[in-house]
Amino acid sequence: MGMLYTFCLLAIFSLCEASTKKGVAINGGHSYHCGDEDALTNIHWWYDWHESPWQHSTKHCSSSVKSGYVPMVWAWRHNIDEPVHLQHNTHYVLGFNEPNFRQQANMSPQDAATHWKSLESIAHGRKLVSPAVAPGGYLDPVVWLEQFFSHCHGCQVDYIATHAYWCNADITMNFLKKLWDRFHKPIWLTEFACPQKNSVNDQLNYMKAILPRLESASYVYRYSWFVSRTHGDGWVFPAASLLDENGPHLSTLGHYYNNF
Repeated sequence: MGMLYTFCLLAIFSLCEASTKKGVAINGGHSYHCGDEDALTNIHWWYDWHESPWQHSTKHCSSSVKSGYVPMVWAWRHNIDEPVHLQHNTHYVLGFNEPNFRQQANMSPQDAATHWKSLESIAHGRKLVSPAVAPGGYLDPVVWLEQFFSHCHGCQVDYIATHAYWCNADITMNFLKKLWDRFHKPIWLTEFACPQKNSVNDQLNYMKAILPRLESASYVYRYSWFVSRTHGDGWVFPAASLLDENGPHLSTLGHYYNNF
């Protein structure tokens, strides 16, 4: 009984000590399996680029929706309607996905500012996370955000979101600090990993280097690794997957991330 009691105390302590910053991006389509989000037991939040847990519902998963879900308005459309789309019982809304990339949300700062007021009206008091600009697009992230704020007078933007794919902790952290110094809003790093590297060791070494720095940086509010699972049909290769290829089980990388 004493050993069991000690184990329970340790389990409770571990849960209490779990990072409130750490999250995960749950990939969809053919990369998704029911239970993927539940396999990562030691994360505080998660998202799937949708306004409600779309993969979970379309795959008719039997489990309940994991807590900590954050909806995203990926891009703007005129028929968006909060009672239909935004997941209830959530406290944040993620803004448009990579608007400075033509193959993503592809929105000018002016258009994004125009639609942001509509997003505010359906958010009903939730905290709003800025459009997730990223390096490498048709407009520099800082410039895009500067123009966005210049057109979005009096807008509610509580946090800045961004993505970073450098596989270098120094470069990534310097970029995040640059955003903080310019806008003075806490950062959500909602995608990061080593791009186009299919070595688990490369991914793991980067993770080991950057996670402690993300945790210790006061200006970083949340972060989420990219991605839960990928089959190599994009910018990031399968070695970056947190889950095994064939089911909701942690990969080597996933074990480290989950236990960190």
